[in-house]
Amino acid sequence: MRRSRRRRATGVSAGERRGVGMCGIAGLHLKDDTYRHRLGAMIAGMLRGVAERGPDSAGVAIHSDGLEVLKAVGDPVAFATRIGLAGRSGVRALAHTRMATESAVTAAHCHPFAVRPPAPACGARATIPATPIGPASGAATPIVPAAVPGLGATPVDTTLCLVHNGSFANHATIRRRLAEAGVTTETDNDSEVAAHYLAARLAAGDDLAAALRRLTATFDGFFTLAVTTADSFAVVRDPIACKPAIIAETDRWVAMVSEYRALLGLPGLADAAVYEPEPEEVYLWAN
Repeated sequence: MRRSRRRRATGVSAGERRGVGMCGIAGLHLKDDTYRHRLGAMIAGMLRGVAERGPDSAGVAIHSDGLEVLKAVGDPVAFATRIGLAGRSGVRALAHTRMATESAVTAAHCHPFAVRPPAPACGARATIPATPIGPASGAATPIVPAAVPGLGATPVDTTLCLVHNGSFANHATIRRRLAEAGVTTETDNDSEVAAHYLAARLAAGDDLAAALRRLTATFDGFFTLAVTTADSFAVVRDPIACKPAIIAETDRWVAMVSEYRALLGLPGLADAAVYEPEPEEVYLWAN
């Protein structure tokens, strides 16, 4: 993993102190199988810790034998309970709680956004396998699996997932450029554009770290991103680190959250290295 000088985590970033926080994100990457069967419980606790940041809707992505993505409008804690998140197992996960600022509050607009690198030779549409779960009694919005454009024959493990806290000012311009290259987005959400941009860069030959560095040079705005692929987990912040982010790392796992309190239930936290990621620095772990 590439490292820079670490800033001691204060629990609230400088950007958060300026009152510019919105949405909550969490990511968890297991370095071995010690906590594989506890991954769901660990990410569920992290989601609860950032729930107040995003009361509109929530979503999770879990990498296990394949990839499962579930999203819904409504209370994030109730969402986690409905899908039985605490009982799930896996090797890495993302969670997002949304406070919408620039697009509709629907299940389709929820994070994580999951996309595959574009495959021009095949226009087939694939869907991420997910346990079919309907709405709870009285709920207005069902939990839906995310649809992934790309090559239908490509293994699910090629999928990239992204969660984002912040906003991109130039996403419409980049969306048009992607469209000219044959990339179709499913929503008008700015975060989805970032996911497709990264997938396109991977298809062009970049590794994930290089793709994220290109993103920081291309996208204008304030952001913290957490990204997963089949074998890696990465975090990057905007050039002035406006959006909050805290990383905790042990020999068994690495976690990233928007608020320190979301880490408190993790096993071995007392022995973890806890720090704020530097602006524009790509932090990446791979199995």
